[in-house]
Amino acid sequence: MVSKHLTVRGYAIDGRPEHVGPLRASDAASGGDELRARLAEDGYLYLPGLLSRDEVLEARGALLDRLRESGYVGEGAAPGPQADGGVHSEIARRCDALQRVLYGPAMTGFFEELFGEPVRHFDFSWLRAISPGWGTKPHMDNVFMNRGTPRLLTAWVPLGDVPLEMGGVAVLEGSHRLARLQDGYADRDVDTYCVEDGPDGEWWNGTLREDADGLRAEVGSRWLTGSYRAGDVLVFTMLTAHCGLDNGSDEVRLSCDIRYQPASEPVDGRWVGPDPSAHGPRSKVGVIC
Repeated sequence: MVSKHLTVRGYAIDGRPEHVGPLRASDAASGGDELRARLAEDGYLYLPGLLSRDEVLEARGALLDRLRESGYVGEGAAPGPQADGGVHSEIARRCDALQRVLYGPAMTGFFEELFGEPVRHFDFSWLRAISPGWGTKPHMDNVFMNRGTPRLLTAWVPLGDVPLEMGGVAVLEGSHRLARLQDGYADRDVDTYCVEDGPDGEWWNGTLREDADGLRAEVGSRWLTGSYRAGDVLVFTMLTAHCGLDNGSDEVRLSCDIRYQPASEPVDGRWVGPDPSAHGPRSKVGVIC
């Protein structure tokens, strides 16, 4: 099932079955109690076909048009002259077809069932157009968005089919329950800085470890991943370690990651409103180190 040639930012992952395995699929129709139990056990929910494939592909087409206009994508889905590994939140905000996929009844209804109450989402959408050769280093999301409720979940949505060679998200099995990974990490905030160094001092990027396979070996776990199809969704907790596998194809990999939480609980102000401050200067907070 899993290739022996997976990499994350150039670091090879040992693809033997005892080191890399498949995600366990969940049924969105199984009900809130079962979904919550599965999420607590696994730290993620892999939901094949949660969304309409046709609607996801419609959004993909609209996004490709906009990304071509901006030079991020070339002919077909090949990299364009401005291709990079950045986040294109403004393009996501202006794409109605994508907004319907990410925040429409199917996704909202699922999270209301999962949380058992009304929900809200961040206004900021992390649209990613990942060029060949690029991936994302291992991390937990908590350190990027921990100024609101801890009852916050990430949903990763592939915008098109993502075969294994194109990469995609991999989660570190059982990592949400590993105190040794969280201690000294999960209580940090990437937007704080040492007051003695000033806001322009050294910036921490939230990476758990540069070498994804070394991280797996350190905790004695497995990376879980697979091929994804348009319409699939992967949900995981703020303390689930994950990475983006390198894109080994010759096309740009499109995906979007978003966040949902109970509407009644505090929200991280960096990611809401008409002009979210994100990780910009308005979000920086000085601390005594």
